Amino acid sequence: MNFDLEDKLNEYVKRNDLDSAIQIAESELSKISQTEFHQVIGMNLLHLESELSEFISKFYSSVKLKYTFSFTKKLKAFYCEMNGFTINYDRWFIDLFSFSEIGQEDYEWLADFEHHTNKDLTITGFENLQQVYEDVYKNQKHDIPEIEQAYEVAELLIILRLQELFRETYKKAKESGKKWSDYPMFVTAHDYEMIYRTQFLIENE
Repeated sequence: MNFDLEDKLNEYVKRNDLDSAIQIAESELSKISQTEFHQVIGMNLLHLESELSEFISKFYSSVKLKYTFSFTKKLKAFYCEMNGFTINYDRWFIDLFSFSEIGQEDYEWLADFEHHTNKDLTITGFENLQQVYEDVYKNQKHDIPEIEQAYEVAELLIILRLQELFRETYKKAKESGKKWSDYPMFVTAHDYEMIYRTQFLIENE
């Protein structure tokens, strides 16, 4: 993991400036000698907008009913976690979680969810990249300098593109009056510190 780059990008993510974060990450990747990971430059996940919106809507309908019948807890936030995709290259997917309280920025509270999706959502469109990760692991290419460097930038770019997908999905949901867009969604992948909060977009508009 390129922790210095992750910290740098995270400052932009916290300010809801995903576009700058993506631009910086792509620029960093471009500086590295060409690898199969470079194909991620310019790619996005926006084709999943409608599918993600439906996925969130179904989860919202399910948990809203549960919170309605709870006398002590009310829905306050959602959390999306992508699986550990660099080593689980066979399938990339996301799960959603719900909370009645929003904790501190250390984000340890995200482990204390109340409800979660029974069925995950498969991420499509990046299958070629999944094959690249598989090739790196199966053929032990980690020790090749340019591959190691590109690997560390590409994983951050993939998370940023997931966060971009949520930003755009929330924007359209807000415009169409979907109730769940009133609740913030925290978005990242398993074991990463770069967490995006969609509500920043809504609060600033």
